Amino acid sequence: MTKKQKAYYILMKMQELFPDARSELENWETPFQFLICIILSAQTTDAQVNKVTRELFQRFPDPKALGSADLEGVMKIIGSVNYYRNKAKNIVATARSIDEGSAGKVPKTIEELIKLPGVGLKTANVFLNDLYAANQGIGADTHVMRVATRLGLTDQKTPELIARDLEKLYKKEDWHLVNTHFVLYGRYVCKARVSPENSECVFKDICSQCGSIKAR
Repeated sequence: MTKKQKAYYILMKMQELFPDARSELENWETPFQFLICIILSAQTTDAQVNKVTRELFQRFPDPKALGSADLEGVMKIIGSVNYYRNKAKNIVATARSIDEGSAGKVPKTIEELIKLPGVGLKTANVFLNDLYAANQGIGADTHVMRVATRLGLTDQKTPELIARDLEKLYKKEDWHLVNTHFVLYGRYVCKARVSPENSECVFKDICSQCGSIKAR
């Protein structure tokens, strides 16, 4: 099969595994709160983010409240999250920027989102794809990068170049599906330290990590 055919075969199998694929971030009710969750989730598990956001949003539910929050108080709430000091600074600054510059509304374009503190290209794409299926790009986090590399969809090393390769393989209207399904497959199946002998990989015929092990 061609590389594009392989790409869609992979996505089809992932859709069978995760038919109701969606973000596992919880406790949010608005686009603003969802964006804050994604910023906090960088290099941190969704489960850990979920532990702190309930209190965070109870106390600071909107851009105005979080943008004027005491930084030390925010740090205390999110202290169990990796890099909480920098993330506290970023989410307070982002909230203030949204409150003052966007009338409390979270931007819906990549160009505007990446101007916000703590929001890079990956975060912006994940936000837009998960919430709006916007398909402005693919957000290549560690899961997407690992899965795409092991399954031979890219030989690039950086998130930006890996995302670019995936965007060439998949139709634009499917980019949001790549984000949600690759993340879940990487989180639950194609784990960073998975042993090929114990892997539940469904792509052992094409996976560089598990290819030497015959499917059970």
